[in-house]
Amino acid sequence: MPEPLPAPEFYPMPAFPTLTVRDIEASARWYQEVLGFRHIFTIPGPGGGPVLVHLRWTRYGDLLLRRPMGPPDDRPRGVGINLSFAVFEGRVDDVAERARAHGAHLETEPRNQPWNARDFSIRDPDGFLLTFTQGPVEEGLGMDRVIQRSMGTGP
Repeated sequence: MPEPLPAPEFYPMPAFPTLTVRDIEASARWYQEVLGFRHIFTIPGPGGGPVLVHLRWTRYGDLLLRRPMGPPDDRPRGVGINLSFAVFEGRVDDVAERARAHGAHLETEPRNQPWNARDFSIRDPDGFLLTFTQGPVEEGLGMDRVIQRSMGTGP
């Protein structure tokens, strides 16, 4: 039997994204099962259904999901929004493999980037683009070389 997770730590957050999602329960499950986010707490609303779900990727990498206020709205969500999460434990490829194993489609496959990181992107059920990144790929690579590579002017 797996060891129980320690109680969630509460601390002041310098910033965190809040996403309004169509189906808060389904989205919370998706983030936990597909990507491995950890549930911190849920705030119930009238009738007992959740109005807010607090999830955590890593320390200071928290995400709030909230249900829409008001009547149902079928407009697209997540258009033009990209959230990035750093992978500190394990490998970015492991996160991608977990997502694939749960039937998720990756927007981009894991790959090394000119800015000395390895990343991939995936869209959540509401269309929010999430990028998981890990680096550096090459230890000791100076910022001047990273900039040159990113601009396509250096080795």
